[in-house]
Amino acid sequence: MAEVSDERAAASAIGTLASRPLVHLLVYARNRNLTGTLELHDAGGRGGTIKLWRGRIEDARTQPAIAYFGAVAYELGHIDTSTLDATLLEISKSKRLHGEVLVDRGSITRQVRDQILGEQMCRKVHHLFSLPPEASFAFYEAKPTAKEPPFTLDPIKPTWLGLRAYPLVESVREVITRFEKAPLRMSNEGPAGRAGLDADELALCDALTWKPMTLAELRATAAIPEARVDLLVYLLVITKCAEPAPAPMAAPASAPALPAVAVKTESQRSMPGARASQPSIAAVRASQPSMPAIRESRPSMPAVVAGKASAESGEVRVSMSFRVPSAPALKTSGGSSPRIAAQIAPVFSPADLGAMGIAHRTATIANEDPFTALGIPEGSSVEAARAAYFRLAKLWHPDRLPADLAPFRLEVEKVYEHMTRAHRTLTDPDARRDYLAGAGSTGLRGSAPAGSRPRQDMIREIDQALAKREFHTAEVTSRQLATGDPDDSEAQSLVAWATTLAGEASEDTLRAALPVLDRAVNRDRHCERAHYYRGMVHKRLGNNAAAFRDFTRVVSLNPKHVDAQREIRIYEMRARKGSGEHPLDALISKAKKK
Repeated sequence: MAEVSDERAAASAIGTLASRPLVHLLVYARNRNLTGTLELHDAGGRGGTIKLWRGRIEDARTQPAIAYFGAVAYELGHIDTSTLDATLLEISKSKRLHGEVLVDRGSITRQVRDQILGEQMCRKVHHLFSLPPEASFAFYEAKPTAKEPPFTLDPIKPTWLGLRAYPLVESVREVITRFEKAPLRMSNEGPAGRAGLDADELALCDALTWKPMTLAELRATAAIPEARVDLLVYLLVITKCAEPAPAPMAAPASAPALPAVAVKTESQRSMPGARASQPSIAAVRASQPSMPAIRESRPSMPAVVAGKASAESGEVRVSMSFRVPSAPALKTSGGSSPRIAAQIAPVFSPADLGAMGIAHRTATIANEDPFTALGIPEGSSVEAARAAYFRLAKLWHPDRLPADLAPFRLEVEKVYEHMTRAHRTLTDPDARRDYLAGAGSTGLRGSAPAGSRPRQDMIREIDQALAKREFHTAEVTSRQLATGDPDDSEAQSLVAWATTLAGEASEDTLRAALPVLDRAVNRDRHCERAHYYRGMVHKRLGNNAAAFRDFTRVVSLNPKHVDAQREIRIYEMRARKGSGEHPLDALISKAKKK
């Protein structure tokens, strides 16, 4: 009888690091959302493996082994020598993970454990960057598990660390030459914040967010060496964080020019606004329209009265009579220096403002024009409006509201929706032209409704953004569509799907999206997207029966829905592998009889 081979499938990609550097391999896996194992070996026996899940690093190992968890925790100052020795003895007997032992003992929190894991992975991957160009690689692709691993790391941080230590001179020169004359803009600033950039590098990304600049302008602006500017631009381009800026739209003669943008320096960071104590919703609403000052006892901080500190008092007092800015205000730099001025006003989040501040913001933003709502000067460019909105969306998105401010979710949603409408008005060419022509004389009455653009065009734009994993863009556009028609089930389901990062978000985010999808399904029983997206969320959460029912419903609505058909076949194959006791057997049999 022939023996069963236990050999794994052939590698889907092989080569040497001379032909495909590790930077390219990690970025390609990240951009393509790949799952599998990347193995690296050199002639001297050195090497390692990087396990990927949906484009993120799940695990990294090196040969020889380096960066043990306990050693990293000790070096970072999270544990002392006695704790390290005691837990090393314990894991030698129990064979448990060192991080879990430290968490169970109360030595570190789970959040700190994840920070240590991230640093540990970065060190291991950084070590693999030292392999010679002759080292070989092999990538074994696999299907991603439905359940998200306990911890994953965006490859952009170890990629940047490796790129700085081992720069790819030829590849960087090629990209720099290609984009040398074109103004670049930040198209997705989120990953840049996870790249481990230092203060000067982040300041350069901030400047690029506010104003498209050429490579020459970036070099003149930056407080870092030109060679590192080139490396940073290379990273932003290959990770799709930056792209050539579109040709500027002709603005009316009366529109003022966008002032020079400031590059933040370490000494110019602003202290966040004081946070108010949490009164009840009724008390807050009863206090409108006049807003009394907020008092909060904080002995460790000097008192702040109308923006001034007093060392004699042990409380914080912030007058709410001033207009709370919702986005950084830009200031022009003096002189003829090509450098960008470093004056950016603070951005206030709901957590900074507190309960009364949120109520005040909700009351005032309704009467603000689009430029004021986004906190930018009147006549600012489309890029400035987009950048301001992206910054504000990170702070005011209802799903990011702290738990202690949950009673004010309705108010935050109103502010967020107004900001979204302002963004649409200033970035949609037709809506912007109508507003600047005088149609929007007050507030947002000049903002074009979602129907000003063909609905099908907006759906196509959302699908393209989802395909490119540009989830923030997809969410913004789908919310515009949903705001125009609250009964649009397809738009509501697109909002939920973009919010869950196409099903790749955390379990809490997936569970929060289910009620939205439930409402979309109940509103329109014939909405394919709502059923399919809800099925995918159920699948990610392990609710297989509910997922199978949704996929079956999608196929009944559209027999040509390829993705739903594939999901059904997968469930049927799993059921056939069992002995008739699979929990989906009865459901599958019932579906086949119909």
